[in-house]
Amino acid sequence: MIKGKWQHSDPLLKMLLFCGIVMTCFGLISVLNIPLVKIFFGKSLSEVMTGFSSGDTTYINAMKFIQIFSQLGLMLVPAWLCGWLFSDNISLFFQFKKINFLQIAVIVVVTICLSPLINLLLDWNSHLQLPASLAAMEKMMRNMETEAEKLTESFLVTHTNFDLIINLSMIALLPAVGEELLFRGVLQNLIQQATKNQHWAVIITGFIFSAIHMQFFGFLPRFMLGVFLGYLLVWTGSIWAPILAHFINNGSAVLLSYYEQKNAININEEKIGIREGEFWMVIASVIITVSACYILYRSKQKST
Repeated sequence: MIKGKWQHSDPLLKMLLFCGIVMTCFGLISVLNIPLVKIFFGKSLSEVMTGFSSGDTTYINAMKFIQIFSQLGLMLVPAWLCGWLFSDNISLFFQFKKINFLQIAVIVVVTICLSPLINLLLDWNSHLQLPASLAAMEKMMRNMETEAEKLTESFLVTHTNFDLIINLSMIALLPAVGEELLFRGVLQNLIQQATKNQHWAVIITGFIFSAIHMQFFGFLPRFMLGVFLGYLLVWTGSIWAPILAHFINNGSAVLLSYYEQKNAININEEKIGIREGEFWMVIASVIITVSACYILYRSKQKST
């Protein structure tokens, strides 16, 4: 009886329910993390949060556990609950529709070729300075950015193939599925219902997607990526499109880091396109991205 109960409710009411579900899940996960970390790792949550930068595998594994558990509880669970409450057909609600070979090929190519453009935006964004009156806030933001980088670097350290599988699951697969179901599958859907405009839905969702990561000096490239993922859903009509692109974007970073540690390659992904003499890569990235987006847009027009 509860399934699909709010299917025909006002979009603003659905939005309030969505926020309530996410906040409730956030509270539960925050509380449950404390005893679970103690049970499985014998450490308090505060010890783990302060000790992971030491490189001790116990602390790092505990942080990975928290990350995976949080992704399940904060992304997948609320997304699925919303789909269950807001529709009597979850598959239709999330747009679990097949994508064809051409769409897959275009998405793979454009996601890989986005790197130089994303890196340029990240470089610009990282050099932004707030007014002198907000110096304290800027310092706090940069400290948060540094801590996030340390955490990512500690996660990317791999010693075995099992570590690689865990990292691909934690950094690529779970965020790709969970974040896309929550942001593109639910939030973008609700905003489009409220505004009656798919473009505003994509832009607003992209803004929230970037802001929720709490990394001001990476806001611009993440916002652009969020908009790109949003339009992938619009142009293909399938949630699998942004999930695939998200997985490739995150997974490539994990694989490159893994092979760099194995001394198999020597590529600094974050520097591609911003080193001296590589601006042509940014131009190529823009051309390929625009062309790929046009192909996906035209494929939607033809199918319509």
